[in-house]
Amino acid sequence: MLWGSIGSELIAVVYDLRYMVLFSIVLILADLWWGRSAARKRYFEAQELGNHTLMDKFRWHKSRAVRRTCNKIVDYMTYLVVGALFGLAIFEPMEVCSHVWTAAIGLLIGGCCEVASIIGHMVYVKMGVDVKAIDVWRALIRFFGRMIKAKSQEIGDAVEGLSHEGHHHHHHDGPPTVYDDEQNMED
Repeated sequence: MLWGSIGSELIAVVYDLRYMVLFSIVLILADLWWGRSAARKRYFEAQELGNHTLMDKFRWHKSRAVRRTCNKIVDYMTYLVVGALFGLAIFEPMEVCSHVWTAAIGLLIGGCCEVASIIGHMVYVKMGVDVKAIDVWRALIRFFGRMIKAKSQEIGDAVEGLSHEGHHHHHHDGPPTVYDDEQNMED
């Protein structure tokens, strides 16, 4: 009887989160597409240099791509489930917010990482510029800070300040190379 009532609630929760599940899958597939495109570009650059080590590193491995994609799907579903359970178990009884909000916050954590990865891959494929995920994060924080400034100067300044904390400038002279970025291949 207990399982029957919890089961019907769980079905309702999954229904509430259906667009978040779809959004997660779209993000994962977009990262797979752009990550493969970036790896392919890096492979051909390594091939032009005659660097067999880098060619092996950036060669398309279908099994690795499938494994990482499946791992990401599990990760995203975990973000959603843990977020929704926090809402159902703690935040809804305290009348703070709904399980949909807490699931969205959980998804936001993974989604921001995925968006940073996608942007890094896209910039490399389209412009040949190596962008580290941390630089994308800083740019997104500054962007959100400027948007918030339109409503509140103090809060916007505080958010923009987050992008400068612990930031050390590393200058890289010369054109981008295939040697600079191991992170993008790992995504």
